[in-house]
Amino acid sequence: MTEELLKAESCFVLRAEDRADMFAQVYKKLLEQGLVAAGFLDQVVDREEDFPTGLASCNLAPVSFKSMVDPSRELPVGFCFMLLDQKADGQAELLARTMTFLSQAEPADLSRIFAQTDPAGLYSALREEGF
Repeated sequence: MTEELLKAESCFVLRAEDRADMFAQVYKKLLEQGLVAAGFLDQVVDREEDFPTGLASCNLAPVSFKSMVDPSRELPVGFCFMLLDQKADGQAELLARTMTFLSQAEPADLSRIFAQTDPAGLYSALREEGF
């Protein structure tokens, strides 16, 4: 994966009460960095309601997303990739690249990534694994 896919300043380690809280925390940080516009939070919440993005994997935490495959199913999520792209058609490519990375990574490597407790460690672990 290319360097522009991941930037150290946009890796966050958060404790969120629920999905809405997680979105709000990430939105605030991205807005402060000038990476998103003022209406981004509402757009993400609306999009997630209409087109769920949760993917099943090991249960890591109690924040839940609706399953991308079966929207009636809630999935506990502990790690979230918020894919941002300035190109209108770039989101699908970013999603494909992220899913490829996650499906090809060794479970032990993913566990090491998911265990990170600070943004710098998270960024380093992701880069070391080729993301």
